[in-house]
Amino acid sequence: MFFSLKMAWAYFRKVWSRGIWGVMVVISVMGVMLGVASLVVSLSVMNGFHTEITSRLLSLNPHLILMHPFENENTRIEAADKLEKIDFVEQYSAFLHGKGLLQRRGESHGIVVRGVEPEGSYLDIDSQVWKDLGDEGIIVGSELKNILALREGDEVYLVIPTLDRPGIPSIPRVERFTLAEVFTSGIYEYDSSVAFIDYSRAAAIFEDSAASGIEVYIKDPFKSEQAKEVLEDRLGRYHISTWMERNYNLFAALRLEKTMMFIVLVMIIIVATFNIAGTLIMTSITRSKDCGVMRAVGATKRQIRTMFNFKGLMIGFTGTILGMLLGLGVAFLLSRYEFIQLPPQVYLISTLPVRVSIKDMGVIFMAAMLISLLATLYPSRRASNIEIAREIRYE
Repeated sequence: MFFSLKMAWAYFRKVWSRGIWGVMVVISVMGVMLGVASLVVSLSVMNGFHTEITSRLLSLNPHLILMHPFENENTRIEAADKLEKIDFVEQYSAFLHGKGLLQRRGESHGIVVRGVEPEGSYLDIDSQVWKDLGDEGIIVGSELKNILALREGDEVYLVIPTLDRPGIPSIPRVERFTLAEVFTSGIYEYDSSVAFIDYSRAAAIFEDSAASGIEVYIKDPFKSEQAKEVLEDRLGRYHISTWMERNYNLFAALRLEKTMMFIVLVMIIIVATFNIAGTLIMTSITRSKDCGVMRAVGATKRQIRTMFNFKGLMIGFTGTILGMLLGLGVAFLLSRYEFIQLPPQVYLISTLPVRVSIKDMGVIFMAAMLISLLATLYPSRRASNIEIAREIRYE
């Protein structure tokens, strides 16, 4: 093993100054480097998307939603008593969701109205604002504020469709509100189409035309599935949904995109390792006499194979380390300066997020080194099977 490593290092160290062979090694190293760098940057961006979207969704979504088929005050009180006795439950409150049209000075925009209890709100808004909200106050997103050109204290009108009844014309209800506060979540869909009002006012406005239930927040939102099983056992007839289930399509798409990106970019590394194989094959041809001499003085076939394996691994290791450094440098620049802007209407967020994962770095390193090793199998086998007598006949 030591002999093979020493000889491989001697060839690798000197090959950089050997004309065309040095150029071939440089090309092999650069091919692996660019493939690894692309993989590092792409996976870091995908991790950033996943982390950023997850954190923003958690800032706006309850961890679990409980809905009873016969929701009323008695069922809520009964559920509250049981939730108080569960250790992992941090907070809970009643909610009500309805749809309407927000109007101001001839401009209108469709929104989802959320009726929430001030003490149970999860928005990052001063508690005093919730206490002063009252029946007339409304809180809207920053994008909705820009769409309707709103300012704090402006009066807006909420138009709510009424249920169709036989023989009675459907006349929408119009409710007046005063803009009390503006929130920013960083997700365009929420900032442009969600508004919050007091729960009691929402219940009076929507009556039976809105969805209602209980929002529950737990200590570890990533254990929501386990929490769901416990709550289903304790609460009985409640239908429970987790924040992961409500956003399943989004997270499934992100996972699939990350997997496909990894496969595509690994193919780039595989293509780059063909240069390693080609370089080693040419080395085995041009340096066959050297191999013959080593065999003649006692080197075994296994040592020759191992020497070529080490040669390929040195090329792959150099390219992988340089590629990881290049990829980390690009990822740092992307996260530091945020010079790539995204349309929030499409990607939910406005800048390109980056998050480097140590686990992903390890997977990339192992994958690149394994592919580099596989590229050496044929050249090493060919070099170890040379005929000693033929190669050193004229030596």
